[in-house]
Amino acid sequence: MSLLSDIEIRTLLTKYGVKEHKKRGQSFLKNQFVASEIARIASVGPEDRVLEIGGGLGILTEWLAAAAGLVHVIEIEPGLVNALRDRFASRENVVIVEGDALTADLPAVTKVVSNLPYSISSEITFRLLRELDFEQAVLMYQKEFADRLVATPGSQAYSRLSVNFQYLGNAEELMDVSASMFYPEPAVDSQVVRIKHRTSGPFAQDAHVFEWMIRGVYSYPNKHLRRAMQIWFKNLGVEKNLADDVIRACGIEGLGTMRPRGMGLDVLVVLADILGTFVEDQKLLGPEED
Repeated sequence: MSLLSDIEIRTLLTKYGVKEHKKRGQSFLKNQFVASEIARIASVGPEDRVLEIGGGLGILTEWLAAAAGLVHVIEIEPGLVNALRDRFASRENVVIVEGDALTADLPAVTKVVSNLPYSISSEITFRLLRELDFEQAVLMYQKEFADRLVATPGSQAYSRLSVNFQYLGNAEELMDVSASMFYPEPAVDSQVVRIKHRTSGPFAQDAHVFEWMIRGVYSYPNKHLRRAMQIWFKNLGVEKNLADDVIRACGIEGLGTMRPRGMGLDVLVVLADILGTFVEDQKLLGPEED
């Protein structure tokens, strides 16, 4: 069967006492071809230890279990945990963990493959990048969210999320998935994305300062950098004219009139490193006081 019908899904949800949680952004993938393609794209093999977040009714889990050496599934909904345990009771290579993927202990794995609940897309992506040493993650997101991950400086989709993500990882959009492939049908289409840790390019001397700075200046992404920093500094209780000193110290021509939405990592890292020297000299509030 290539498609799990809406009636079959509703029947299973009723059987296991599962109520639909719209606020969690949870939709159940029902197309077997899409599930098989996700596993294929991730190149899951017997040597892999795979983490799946939000196993749902197990349509993707089935394909992962058939290929991987071990599959860890974290599911927060008790009824779905029971459904998954019943479905994979005979599978020794499937471990079902009841818990919140944002707080539960994450196992050491080689790959992460998931149809993520929309509501935790940002938080879980950053947690995975910061806490797990995986070869690759193949994850399904809302199309708009995926577009922000791969956005280039100057584009409308380029945002604080884009910068913070691209500082840690690289993303490649792989496959569009129509909203009709889910139950209940979401309002938007989805995108399958491959994510890897970023290992080359500029890194800030202090990642804490970098993140603090991005929170500050990207509150005003379309203003000139000088003005964005002046507003930010004023809100911090710092003399706003210090922004000119920071910008001048960077030694980048025209930096003050650049807009945060158009600035790439190379420029932002230089700015963060210079900002860090002002913090060390106590001319500027430290990031712990933000």
